[in-house]
Amino acid sequence: MRGSADLRYFLHPRVAAIIGVTDTPGRPGYSLFKKIRAKVEAEGGKVVPVNPKLRVVDGLATYPSINDIPEPVDLAVIMVGDAVSALKDCIAKQPTFVVIFTAGFAETGEPGAQLQAEIAAIARGSGMRVFGPNTNLNAFEEFDDSLPGKAIALVTQSGHQGRPIVQGEEFGIGFSYWIPTGNEVDLEACDFIDYFAEHDDTGVIAAYIEGFKSGERLKQAADKAARQRKPIVLIKVGRSEAGTRMAMAHTGHLAGSDAVHDALFKQYGITRVNDLDELLETSALFARLPRPRGDGVCIYAISGGSGALMADLCGAAGIRLPTLARQTQTALRQFIPDYLTIANPVDNGATTIMAGHGGKILDLLLDDPGTDVILCPIAGAVPPISDTLARELVAASQSGKKPIVAVWGSPKLDDAAYRILVDGRVPLFRSFRNAVQALKAYFAYHHFADAYESPLAASPSAQDSALRTQHSGSLSEHASKALLQQFGIATTRERICRSGDEAVSAASEIGYPVVMKISSADIPHKSEAGLVRLGVRSVDEVATAFAELSQRARSHRPEARIDGILVQELITDGIETLVGISRDPILGLVVAFGLGGIFVEVLRDVALRTLPLTRRDAEAMVGEIRGFPLLAGARSRPPADVDAVIDTICKLAAFAQAAGDRLQAVDINPLLVHPTGRGVIAADALVVWR
Repeated sequence: MRGSADLRYFLHPRVAAIIGVTDTPGRPGYSLFKKIRAKVEAEGGKVVPVNPKLRVVDGLATYPSINDIPEPVDLAVIMVGDAVSALKDCIAKQPTFVVIFTAGFAETGEPGAQLQAEIAAIARGSGMRVFGPNTNLNAFEEFDDSLPGKAIALVTQSGHQGRPIVQGEEFGIGFSYWIPTGNEVDLEACDFIDYFAEHDDTGVIAAYIEGFKSGERLKQAADKAARQRKPIVLIKVGRSEAGTRMAMAHTGHLAGSDAVHDALFKQYGITRVNDLDELLETSALFARLPRPRGDGVCIYAISGGSGALMADLCGAAGIRLPTLARQTQTALRQFIPDYLTIANPVDNGATTIMAGHGGKILDLLLDDPGTDVILCPIAGAVPPISDTLARELVAASQSGKKPIVAVWGSPKLDDAAYRILVDGRVPLFRSFRNAVQALKAYFAYHHFADAYESPLAASPSAQDSALRTQHSGSLSEHASKALLQQFGIATTRERICRSGDEAVSAASEIGYPVVMKISSADIPHKSEAGLVRLGVRSVDEVATAFAELSQRARSHRPEARIDGILVQELITDGIETLVGISRDPILGLVVAFGLGGIFVEVLRDVALRTLPLTRRDAEAMVGEIRGFPLLAGARSRPPADVDAVIDTICKLAAFAQAAGDRLQAVDINPLLVHPTGRGVIAADALVVWR
């Protein structure tokens, strides 16, 4: 991973050299040259054509090589077939940035991948930052800067997927940039997310992502955006649970690649959406609406059916629909008949609009103390009612009192009401569902941003020298617990015994009944192999269990290294939970928490976060599992010691940070959680080194 780049002179070059320009109208080398020239010259920069066969293109002197250009070059754009040779020619000139428009690289198979690897090596060795290859040049597209409000910066790993988004200008949605990153041989999506996080004219970062190159780079960019209160809305394709990781620990099975991405998005306040319409409309809502004063939504409709449907969708999404204040309802009855609902949703029955009362009704809703956003669903075009409603919504929106959001559910886009809403800059959705999901994301993001603490702000833990010297592979339960104890994680009282007499002595010291287990790094899953005995209650039972376990282990794995028999205290109470660490191939170390015991992989009730994490992250993890009511004290049970669980998650995260790249996985399963004030205890543990 290369360091971050100052992209100002990529986006606004003072001198841009276009290599492979042509003077033939209609050819890509000419039309793209014209496009870049218009953008660069509009910003006071200079474009220099490069082609050894031409002397002049469109009145501009043309140079045979980039090295013949007399002044320094900020940006070189390569449009020739032999892009590798053209890139090598740039080395002496040292442009800060090089864009490779040319295709035919890793996207075509192994020969192309080898060429791309050569480009990557040239970029690393030369100091030039390379964009592409296999990218279009829409990074130099000009957008309408007259549209009011903050603009959207779009970053896509597919040029075609970005086109319908930027066409949102037709709906009055403003864009600052569109960056199609191509094959990302060097500069990647996260470099631009990082840049736009501090870009004043950009209010929202939208993205279409197929895969991230570096989890560390993603965390840095997402953290900067969160600290700047700059929302990121993205599509991340690839919702499979494919991921290459060592799966000796339960956690590795639970933390699928897509689930880990979702965990990171939660951690850094990234809004994930499912399709291009949702990406455009949700990003537009973030760009157009100010920071909310509260999360109360009032539904205002010209149809009782539309209001009821919208109310159901809001309820399912957890959006709060507060009952309007008594004085608001009393005032509304001056205009709305008794047979129509006014508590929220508000059904105006359409006739009130035609009577000229719509503006007065909206004023009352805007003044209601519990209303923070007004949501108006319009299921179909019904002129002249919908025309009048649209004008009233525009006027209410432009008053600036509170946000107005509308849904145009009709397929009729040439209707006057639709154009009134678009031209009036009312945040507009094309489906009820997208409107509700966007509002949910809007409230959730600002709630997140109000309390955000950067996980990256704390100084990283230094690697512990003892941890760095560990061997590869799994440790025995006893050795695993010994490491975890160094980080303050409570474990069971236990002893390794190498004879029956030692086992009897240990059991007497610990106190009956006891648990007896084989202790071997080569047998990590002891229960499945029948190498655990619970509730051993006497001297005779201890002696018998010792002999049986020793014999069974030798039969099960003759080659296994056996440390002895672990004699351990028996914990008979506590809620079984799991805390673990796994390693994602891109996003790095991931911590998991959920209900534990033998059903962990059946229930799959786990919450995930990437490392590093904050205590707030750990608190959120515990609260979001479906089984949290068990910890909170469901059905008259005493509340569990949730604070001790949170402490343990943080301690395990500290252990993982200290272990660093050597660590592959950790399982603490079960972590037994006692009632409040009595703490937790790790009854079993497994540490796996890479």
